[in-house]
Amino acid sequence: MPSRRWLLWLATPFALIGLGLLLLTVAPELQSRHQWLAMAASFAPYGWIAWLVSVTLAVIGARGRTRLLVTPLALGLAWHTGVLMPYLPAPDHASAAGPNSWTVLELNLHWGEADLDELADDVERQRPDVLVLAEVTRSDAKTFAHRRWSALLPYRTGTAGDDHQPGAEVGDSRGTMVLSRHPISPLDSAEDTLFSNFAVRLDLPARPVTLIAAHPANPEHGLSRWLADGDSLTRLALAHDTGPLVVAGDLNATAEHLTLRELVAKAGLTDAGAGEGWHPTYPADAWYPPLIQIDHVLVSKDFSTIAYRTFRVSGTDHLGVMVTLALN
Repeated sequence: MPSRRWLLWLATPFALIGLGLLLLTVAPELQSRHQWLAMAASFAPYGWIAWLVSVTLAVIGARGRTRLLVTPLALGLAWHTGVLMPYLPAPDHASAAGPNSWTVLELNLHWGEADLDELADDVERQRPDVLVLAEVTRSDAKTFAHRRWSALLPYRTGTAGDDHQPGAEVGDSRGTMVLSRHPISPLDSAEDTLFSNFAVRLDLPARPVTLIAAHPANPEHGLSRWLADGDSLTRLALAHDTGPLVVAGDLNATAEHLTLRELVAKAGLTDAGAGEGWHPTYPADAWYPPLIQIDHVLVSKDFSTIAYRTFRVSGTDHLGVMVTLALN
């Protein structure tokens, strides 16, 4: 029988990839060392696949004493499996929508390239209470003032950026907006962030709720900017953590990222999608399916999740997130 030890050598790079992504997950402070480490952490869940390939190759190629090498690889696979447990679906929710339930829709409009007619159709079908939008342009803002949108979501606040011209550099893309069926009262905003991040009070029928419309920078904008925006957003959340709080938007971070982990830990938040399975949202405009989950709805302990799903709108590179929440 021909030797298969070459499979052991082939298993090594896969094991190193799995180990590297695992370390970035269990020791997230490593992400603050370099921009590339922060970007690599986006793909931390895929480390499980690397471990699985490594174990499979080692099992096939090991003979005699070399079979001992399978053990540490299997332990790495088991450890990474444990890390990914929050992505597994939980049992079906026993609760149902009631008088204290409300629905949040979140979507990045990709500098105004999203099809707003298609989005309006979704809003008409789903009847959300609140719509949180990132990368809103001035043309988008004018559209939201039209009768159809005013009838669907009559209250709105936020900012609008430059209209995007195909082939041109993106200018002011700070636009972030909140549209609501219920009255909105602006509160305050995060300091010195690349995009707009702000807090509002929503006067829901059950009780007022604080909503933060969030869009911090991603690691591609530079390590210091990514960390600074994450810290500023966390401070904004901490300023409003004494009552029901929701943080929704394109957070440019996965659950494994340092910035998101500090936000949820310090502000006492959980992801509304926890226990709902893995729902990657970006990129949504490629020939392959979305790879990473960077759009989130985070909630304080005052809420429980009734329903969670993603949805697609033509023209944008993100999937939207729709969450129905119940006030406990």
